[in-house]
Amino acid sequence: MTTEVYVEQFLLCALDASGGSLNEFLAPEAIMESAQLGAAEQDAVVSSLIAQRYVSSQGERADGSVDLIRLTANGLKQARHLRRISQSRAERDIYLHNALVRWAYEHTPPAGSVSLQEFAGNERWWFAGTQVTWDEVEAAVGFLEAERLLVVERTVGRIGVRPTPLGIRFAQSDMTLRTFMTTHQPQSPGVTNNFSDSIVVHGSVSGSALATAGNNTQSVTHGVDAHALASLITQLRQVAPTLQLPEDNVHDLSEEIDTLEREGDDLGRGRRIWRNIKLILTAAITSAAAAGSEQAVQAAITAGSQLFS
Repeated sequence: MTTEVYVEQFLLCALDASGGSLNEFLAPEAIMESAQLGAAEQDAVVSSLIAQRYVSSQGERADGSVDLIRLTANGLKQARHLRRISQSRAERDIYLHNALVRWAYEHTPPAGSVSLQEFAGNERWWFAGTQVTWDEVEAAVGFLEAERLLVVERTVGRIGVRPTPLGIRFAQSDMTLRTFMTTHQPQSPGVTNNFSDSIVVHGSVSGSALATAGNNTQSVTHGVDAHALASLITQLRQVAPTLQLPEDNVHDLSEEIDTLEREGDDLGRGRRIWRNIKLILTAAITSAAAAGSEQAVQAAITAGSQLFS
């Protein structure tokens, strides 16, 4: 597994060991043991935590290893975020809906299927520092089968899965599943035709002048670019941990970003959510400058403002 998966497990255990205090000194060995991580991974995990400013080092031994650590404000914020989403059924379901299709796409052999049992050996089995369960995985597979993203082959002792053509297109995109499914409907949600004794217009009507008479109506709304939305969500999640925000604002920003990911494809709803996010980001510019991330925050504000203008 990648170091990042171990980092998330470590942070959850550090949160428990510290009791949420920034003044508690922690022994890395004890946290690694609590997280059931191998000693061989300790140096890489601690180095990653320090590089991401999640912990600070409190002395080194003669061999160069870290003696004690303390959670930083950013580390405590990230640990609490991981705890919150790891305990959310909706977040866990959304994660599996996205992860399972991409895992199946990457591991399905030509003209065959991959055993679902192999998923347990993949790092995607871990979400926010916790393991998913077979009940959750089987429920997610059933959902993805119903949505025609996976083909499921059930035989005695084996469940095989492979992506459908729709699933392959999703796996090759950089979108979340919700955004992808919203933008891959048979008819564009941006155009609504209501007609009686009228001329039927097919295709794009952007920039066109349309006449209405009697009961004839042509209404046009503009949707949100799915790729731009996915990119914005990524930007926001990258800058959020760098902001020195009050705890309430940390929670609010995380919730708003999650909501924007789920509902931002609707322009009106997206604009309302973006206004809330922009207020938090704008107020945090000073702390971002202190953390060296002011340029990234400004770029996110610019991108969001252009998308929801």
